[in-house]
Amino acid sequence: MMARFRMLFLLAGLGAFAAASAAPAPPPVLAPFIHDGSFEPGDYGLVRGAFPGATTQQVADWKAIKAYGKACMQNAALVQDAELKKLGIIASVPKDRGYQDRLCSQILNVISAPEGFANWEAFRTALSRSLPYFQTYEAGITASVNAIQGAEENTLEEEATARIIPDQAWRGPLGMETLDTLSGVDADTLRMLKNRTVHRFEDVDWDNSHWVRHLLDTKGWSAVIKAGPRTAKMVWLIVQHADEDPAFQAKALHQLAPYTRAGKFARPDYALLTDRVMLATTGKQHYGSQLSCQNHHYAPRSLDAGGDDPKTLDKRRAEMGLFSEATYLTYLPPHC
Repeated sequence: MMARFRMLFLLAGLGAFAAASAAPAPPPVLAPFIHDGSFEPGDYGLVRGAFPGATTQQVADWKAIKAYGKACMQNAALVQDAELKKLGIIASVPKDRGYQDRLCSQILNVISAPEGFANWEAFRTALSRSLPYFQTYEAGITASVNAIQGAEENTLEEEATARIIPDQAWRGPLGMETLDTLSGVDADTLRMLKNRTVHRFEDVDWDNSHWVRHLLDTKGWSAVIKAGPRTAKMVWLIVQHADEDPAFQAKALHQLAPYTRAGKFARPDYALLTDRVMLATTGKQHYGSQLSCQNHHYAPRSLDAGGDDPKTLDKRRAEMGLFSEATYLTYLPPHC
């Protein structure tokens, strides 16, 4: 059952990839908004240059911001390629993904913010109207996390729980499209609310991925599994969502293999992480767990050889304790 995983590491020991170039420096216009390696857009005045009527300087600043976004994506992809090569995985990370670069991800989100707005006035109105919704939801998440964390040192299960709450709460409305059902919210306000939400859950993923990386480096999966299946499930989910660092996901998958073979870690979860790593590094998946919207219906993305045969795919899934693909799809909305 570990054939997929072994395939990913056939090339181990071939040496490190050529070093990526130094990360590009953000343009001066962004400097006031960057603190301790994190970017907050403030009142979003930075995007004024994206709309008609902007001054010459605002247009120049916007061009510089977009050029930085493109350059940081390309550099981050090279860094990730190098990290994967060290693991023996030859892959070409898409240059439009801001892997392993927090500033890049945050700034790219702001670069996408003006999309779909007719003019600056419409953007500013949506920005203002979306804020109360965002702040109310954020307050509920914060209160939930604070209720988990105690005054004394938290157990591993408590710490993982406090991290899973925002992990699920911020991405849930986007993944299940529940924001689209908000009553009385116009399309522009909804568009801005989604942008704010993406910005926040990417921050959560960054913080969580660095926490779990440190946990696995210092204590390993043995400590996680010893803490119980609930804790192992939550830690696994954080790894599953560390998509900005597929090299880390691949390493975590490799470390999980012996525990899965020994029956100490859930085979379905191992299969799901295998698909995640395979898609990021080969462009294909084996178990059909990763879906995309195709002809307005959810369907598995880019299956490897034989996966297009439903019987073959369901056999693979059954070997890992997964439902049939048809059953799996019933848990999702019928249309997308």
